[in-house]
Amino acid sequence: MNRFCFVDSSGILARDRFFGVGLLVIRNVGDMIDKLVKNWQPAFSVSKNNKKVHIEKLIASGNKDEAIRILSSNSHFEMKFDNLRKSTEPFYKKMVDIFLSDQENRFSTMLIDKNNPSFSNSNTHDAWENYTYYTANLITKEMTNMPNDNMCIIVDEISKPANKSLSLENTILSKLRDETISNVDIKFDNVFGVLSIESHSNMLMQLTDVLLGAVMYDFKKDNGMTSELIEKRKDVFVDKIRQTFMVNTLAKNFEHTTQVYFKVFEK
Repeated sequence: MNRFCFVDSSGILARDRFFGVGLLVIRNVGDMIDKLVKNWQPAFSVSKNNKKVHIEKLIASGNKDEAIRILSSNSHFEMKFDNLRKSTEPFYKKMVDIFLSDQENRFSTMLIDKNNPSFSNSNTHDAWENYTYYTANLITKEMTNMPNDNMCIIVDEISKPANKSLSLENTILSKLRDETISNVDIKFDNVFGVLSIESHSNMLMQLTDVLLGAVMYDFKKDNGMTSELIEKRKDVFVDKIRQTFMVNTLAKNFEHTTQVYFKVFEK
């Protein structure tokens, strides 16, 4: 069976306490994207109208420079966790419902806490190495659950440092090869490709970001790292996911297999 695997990360080990990698595994890609795009369209309309109202208020208050700055921005509208607001919350909840609509969908998150006594990575300064290492590690763990499936890995594009010889795709493939050499239960040939894309171009990458963001939010919240404003914007949405998987927090090791596969674990 062929599956498409979307990988996203959150945090930078060099500066943040928490670093997370999320892996969304999808078989019925076309059906999922179609549903997500239909949900994205009204969300975009709401966001566009909110932006218009905000610009009009800035102009009315005499803050024309800020209005010009916003109008000059060429940023794309993305349904990412950081962009969640009360006005778009219903559409984010719908994203979760779409994820739950197919029992073959899977999501797993690997969480790294630098304050954990077992944390021993000495290369926290190298974002490229951290991203590719933990990505390969998480994919390998998922491959053990689906040893007979073929996978195409789609990762969020990051800038390649000048001192790196391999592309992002080939770096991940190289590390996947190293992982599979020491694990007789999985086959490197089951990965039939790696592709990097920009998140704004793909709804499934944005879904990966949203699910990972919810997990990261609870780890931060449970450790007193969220503000009242952030909690006001995010908590109701994250609580939908908590209730779905019958946990009081996403910030713990757990595995849910009833509706879809959803797993969170600390590395």
